[in-house]
Amino acid sequence: MAASLADAETRERLRQVARPNSISRTLRKAGVALILAPDPITAVPGVMMLGASFATRRREPLTPTSVVEETRKLLAELGSFF
Repeated sequence: MAASLADAETRERLRQVARPNSISRTLRKAGVALILAPDPITAVPGVMMLGASFATRRREPLTPTSVVEETRKLLAELGSFF
């Protein structure tokens, strides 16, 4: 389907929806950038982001179905309090 679309920007947006960016990869890149920054204060958050990237590496990316299911569970739990 995406290959048949004429507009390159539309194809790119559709690809981002079909295959979302990896949060682990994004955290890793941002963490390394903060560690390599010349300011010594940014090293601490950079190391934390780098560690978080390794911790989240094995998690599956969110899908609309998983978000709806998690929201349904949360609302059911909140409903039990009232």
